[in-house]
Parts: sequence; C-alpha cells; structure tokens
Amino acid sequence: MLKILKFLHSTSLFFRVASIVLISIILVSFSTSMIAIKISKDALVDTFSKSNYKVLTQITENYISLNDKIINAMNAIESIPDFERYLTEAELSPQLNYKTIYNMSTNLNQIAPKKDFLDITILTIGLNGKTFIGNSDCITTDVNDILNNNITKNALASKNMVLYQYLDHGFTKYTQYSSTIVTTKVLCDKFTRVPYGFVYVLINQNTFKKYYDYFVGNGNNIAIMSSDGTIVSSNLTSNIGTKNLDLYNISNNILENNLKYINTHLNSSDVAILSKHLPTYNFNIVGTIDKNIVLDELYNSSQIIMVIILIALLFIILTFFIIRRTTKPISALVKTMPKIIHGDFNNHLPVVGGYEVRELSSTFNYMLDGLNNYVQEQIKMQKEKRKAEIHALQMQINPHFIYNTLSSIKWLMWQGNIEKSTETIDAFISLLQNTISNKNEMITILEEIDNLKNYVLINHIRYGDSINVTFFVIPNCEDYIIPKLILQPFIENAFFHGFTDKSTGSIHIFVNEQAGNLICEIIDNGVGIASEDMKSILKKSTKKHEHFTSIGVHNVNDRIKLIYGDDYGVTITSELNKGTTVKVIIPAQKEFIED
Repeated sequence: MLKILKFLHSTSLFFRVASIVLISIILVSFSTSMIAIKISKDALVDTFSKSNYKVLTQITENYISLNDKIINAMNAIESIPDFERYLTEAELSPQLNYKTIYNMSTNLNQIAPKKDFLDITILTIGLNGKTFIGNSDCITTDVNDILNNNITKNALASKNMVLYQYLDHGFTKYTQYSSTIVTTKVLCDKFTRVPYGFVYVLINQNTFKKYYDYFVGNGNNIAIMSSDGTIVSSNLTSNIGTKNLDLYNISNNILENNLKYINTHLNSSDVAILSKHLPTYNFNIVGTIDKNIVLDELYNSSQIIMVIILIALLFIILTFFIIRRTTKPISALVKTMPKIIHGDFNNHLPVVGGYEVRELSSTFNYMLDGLNNYVQEQIKMQKEKRKAEIHALQMQINPHFIYNTLSSIKWLMWQGNIEKSTETIDAFISLLQNTISNKNEMITILEEIDNLKNYVLINHIRYGDSINVTFFVIPNCEDYIIPKLILQPFIENAFFHGFTDKSTGSIHIFVNEQAGNLICEIIDNGVGIASEDMKSILKKSTKKHEHFTSIGVHNVNDRIKLIYGDDYGVTITSELNKGTTVKVIIPAQKEFIED
C-alpha cells in the first residue's frame, strides 16, 4: 500500500493533467457526437431510403421475371392442341388419352421446364371436369368447388386478362396450409372465344417470399398489397391477409406523385415509406423503414462510447508523451545502468533533451563504447585461443602410431598380401587426410564414422580382429555435424584399456537424435572401471601413449563445453567385469552455429 501511495504521489501531476484531459475529451466527444447524430440523421435516412428504393426496383425485376415464366407457361398451354382436346372431349380412348397426356406433359416441359417451377404448381381444369397438374402436386379440393370459387368467377369476368389473386389457403397439397397467390387465365376456343377451361398457377407464401425475403432486415419491412389494400405477402407473417388502407393510400400517393419515398408517422412510429407498382400483378410493393431502429443500428450507443474512450485514450497518450519527453533520457539512464553490471554493454542512450541530459548521455555512451571494445577484444582472443588449442589437438598424431602402422603394412607386403596391404594403405591415407589435410573443425557423422572404420581396420591389422566393432547410425542423423575426432578417443580407450583381461570382446557405437540433441554412445563389454577411478576419469592425464593422437577423454569433454557450453559433454557409466558406456551429448545441427 505504501508503494502505491508513493507512486501516486510521484506521478500526481500526470494524473491531474490526464484526468482533466480525459473529462474534457469525453465531454467534447459526447457533445460533438450527439450534434453529429442530430445533423446527419436526415441525411442518413435519405441515403438509406434511396438505397432501399434500388432494392425495391430489384424486387420488381424479380417479380417481372417470375411473371414472364408464368405467362410463357400459360400461353404454351393455350397453344398446345392436346390441352384443348383433353379439356373439351368427354371421353377419349385409353390409347388416345395416354398419348394426349404424354404430349401435354412433354410439350409443357419444353416451354416451361420443371426446374423453373419446382415450388410452383400449374393446374389446368376443364369445364368437362378433367384436371392436369404439371408436377407431383395433387388437388385437395373438389373440382366443382374450384370452378365455383370467386377466383374462377373473377377470371371469367376478365377472361382476356391474366389475374393475380390472393387466397387464405390453396386447393392443392402443396398450398392447402399456406396463404397462396393464384394466377388465373381462362382458356377459350380460338375461333368462338368460348371458354373451355382454366389455368391456375399456385404460388405458396414461402415461395412468393423468396423473391424479396433476402432484402429485408431489422427495421426494414416489405409488404405486397392488392388493389383493395389487402397485404397478400409480407416478411411480417402476422400482417398477411389483413387490410391496411392507410399504408395502401400512402403508397398510391408516392406512385401518383412519382416520389421515391415519404417521411411520415405510422402506428406511432417515425417511418420512411417507399413504393413500386407491379402492373401485371396489379400489386403495390411497399417498403417501410423504421427510422429509430435503423438509426439505432447506425449509431450503436456502445460503439459511440467506445469511440469516445478511444479518442480520450489517444489524447491521454499524446499528453503523456509530451510530459515524459523531458524525463525520458534520465529514466532511460536509470534503467540502463543496472544492465552494465550483468555485462550488457549494447545499450546506448539517445542524445536528446536539455544540455545537462545530453552531456550525461554522451559521457555514458563513451564509457559503454570503451567497455564494449575491451570485452570484444577479449572474446576474440579467447575464440582464437580456443581454435588454436583444438587445431593443435587434431594435429597431435603420435609418431609411434605412424611407425607401427607402416611396419604392419610392410609386414603384410612381405607376406605377399597385396589386397590387405592396399586396403590398409587406403584406410591410413584417408585417416591422415581427414585428420591433417582437412582443416575443418566440424565434419558430418557419416565422415566421422568413416574415420572410425578406417581406425578400426588399422587396429585389426596391427592387433588382430578379436575385438568386434559395430556401428548403428539412424539414417536421418548422418548429415548432422560434430567436432572432428570426438568419438575416436573413446574407441581407442575401449581397444587398449577395456579388454586387458579378455581375449575377445565387442564395441558398439550408437548414434541417435533425442529432443533436438545428438546422442552418441560407445558401449563395450570389457573389464569396466572401478568406482574409485570414475571421479578422476575426466581429469587431465600426463601419461604418454603410443596411440593415434593425444586427444584424451578430458580433451573431448573440454572441447564440447568450449564449443557448445556446459549443458553438453561426456558422461561415463561403468560396472566392473560387465563393461563401460560412454555417452556424448551435443546439439543436433546440420550447420555449425557459432556463439
């Protein structure tokens, strides 16, 4: 609590200024927002209404397209002779009846494909009582009731016209439970013009809505009204089938005066009303926009508050930046100085601020440069020393090993074993090339294994092959790189110290990858190492050996830690008379990444 109070006291000026700025910004932003909302309200409603007028135009075009399909189907029925025959003849032979129905279905499908009338039923009824339906729908009302319905009577009264009429429910299976728009046409004899049947195109409410349903939204409603003010279709289902003369009169006023929309009050709501006429349907499409709902969506209160807060935060940040500008260099100096204790000298300060601060920053930077140059020189010297030590270790091939190897080759040649001599010479040359000629400190696992195989071959020639050596390298590890001659000293130790009391034995070399590390294991079944000797096994020895190089176990461990750090190195486990396991752990890398 004391720390918090000290912090508030030390920054009290900042908090006072920030509070004043925050309150001022909120008040100004809120006031400006309210004024902007008031001024832009009418402009936004006007823009939204004009946009919705284009929507009504699109809906009108959709219904005109639907009307064209229906008219084409009706004209096709009137022009196909088989329909007239079927709807006027009292009795037809079974063959002729089948042929007539087949021709009716085929010809109608060519002009009015079923894919265009998936949810629309085309029904024809003749005065002879016969019926034909172009899809899988079926009649659920008695034919005489349909012929005596007001829908049919209105069609007869205007037999030269196509009428669109509204029914509370249709008279087929697909329309019996839904309000329906019925398109009717009277079929007349071409010469006498005497009616012989009727075409009914039944569109249930859900199908009729599809032509405008995706245009409506929250506060934006569509109503399609007949000439008597009846709402024959609407996205507000409860309004379908009801009369709204006020709305219809407003829509007629819009159409008569060629207006795009009217602002008015309807049912205590502030609305904008748009209208388009569908001449072939004799329907009005009326769009109603509830301004309050639309503006609530456009001017979401929570969004306005968020904008105000963001603006306030922006100005607070700017104010904070200005206040802190003069104290930032000193604060940076205070934060940077402790880093020098931990050896981080790459933290120069920008030379900005007043005269005193600039002088202090310049002096601090000069001191950092001096320290950094000194440390870099020391690091460079240590790296060069490390490389020289490692190179010297690689070059320390014991002359006795060379003499003894050449003597063995000479002995083989004296025996006349040319093939074995050649193989030994090749192995010896390859071993020298990879040790002396190859200046690279790092080689691949595959190259190291080849060196080991050559070394083992030479030892077998010199001392016999009673000690069997096998190599197991996981294939995906062959391209990883390791320091040169990192495994050879352990195989050498196993050869000359692991089998002092045994005439035969085996050495296994395993190379695998685990959790991003390369694990190299050298396992022998020799005499093992006593527990009291394990503590000193990695310590430097001054004993002279007549082996391949002077790189001993301690040198390998030192090399690994010099190159990769203290997290890596050599571990040795052993049990007397059972054998020894050496595990070398280094990072799994395909290219050397120097620290």
